[in-house]
Amino acid sequence: MKEKIRQFYDKAEKYGGWQQVPAARIYAIFEEFVDPARMGFSVAKAGLLACPVDSDITHLIKLQALKGASYGLCFGLSLSYLPYPYSPKLKWHRTAKSVNLDLCEQPQTDWSDADGGVGAGQSYMASALLGEKCFREEFDRTWKAVRPRILAWFEATGTLTGVLSKCADHLARKHTGVRRLPGARLVNAFTLARTGKAKEARAEFEKFLGEYEEGEQARTNLAQALEQISLKNK
Repeated sequence: MKEKIRQFYDKAEKYGGWQQVPAARIYAIFEEFVDPARMGFSVAKAGLLACPVDSDITHLIKLQALKGASYGLCFGLSLSYLPYPYSPKLKWHRTAKSVNLDLCEQPQTDWSDADGGVGAGQSYMASALLGEKCFREEFDRTWKAVRPRILAWFEATGTLTGVLSKCADHLARKHTGVRRLPGARLVNAFTLARTGKAKEARAEFEKFLGEYEEGEQARTNLAQALEQISLKNK
């Protein structure tokens, strides 16, 4: 802890002390470095970029606000056939304005163990506390580090088969902390239903219900939605 404090004060001295970067500048810098149009993405809203692959899948890149006025990247996909939230009523994601990160990766947390252990995630964050120069340099470093893996992830999830494969990767991980919703299990269930595998979809759905303590309304809504997708794709 003392070492982290010392490192922070050394960095503050380097950049000239406390200078909070305005949100508008943070989003502008994000778009400047990512250059969404060059990648085939468009701005869905401030800090969120979207690229429709087909009627089922939309790829997303999000600038995510973290603790301590730091920012990291989150990327993943939105699925038109998966409702979320699902209580008190179902919400589908079938337009550019309603996209949701249904299955995602967060480099600052998901990649830390693979890239050097505890604390390695710091290399995937940019601080907004020490002025624009600091934020630009740290975000530039972050984007250069994650861009190749983001593009590879998108290449691997351009089809429903790819989505199922990525779900398997997520489900094979050891869970630590709070599980994300809708989560890989539910994505897997609905993607199986979308590909016409109704029996396997129902089995995955039952596993989801056993892993997450959902209320009666949520369980009913999801069961009806899954049946709807299964019947539609027989």
